[in-house]
Amino acid sequence: MLFKDKLKMYRTENCISQEELANKLYVSRTLISKWENGVVYPTANNMEKLAELMQVDINYLLSDEETKTLTLNANSKQEISLTKRIIYIISLILFTVGVTLLIVGFVFPQDLTRPNDIYNSVNTITVICFILKTLGGICGLLGIILSAIDYFMTVKNK
Repeated sequence: MLFKDKLKMYRTENCISQEELANKLYVSRTLISKWENGVVYPTANNMEKLAELMQVDINYLLSDEETKTLTLNANSKQEISLTKRIIYIISLILFTVGVTLLIVGFVFPQDLTRPNDIYNSVNTITVICFILKTLGGICGLLGIILSAIDYFMTVKNK
């Protein structure tokens, strides 16, 4: 028997409405309805409260298949969380490098315009500044793109 059926059976056998059960667990009535329709499962904390209220062992509430499914979902969320952290760190690094390169690209020509400087070649300075600004822009853009990917992963997994 599935969790949703056990919950509904308990509630009807004890003549408890969804509203009353929701009040006892400090959740909304619609959440109880979602549990009974199998849309979502209770959190671990709510599962413990339910087991205590129903005076059953917490392992009774979930079938073996449901336990496996919830374990797989939890592991999947942990993997997604790790991936999101890595993407966030990489995007932060790329954005920082990009901004740094852009700043150096604009400051660099002023440092090399001293007379008698061995590297004071207009073409060399122009090329170096162009490369720094381009790399800075690319790194900054990649950082922003990775941040957007991280955002959409968060929205998708809610």
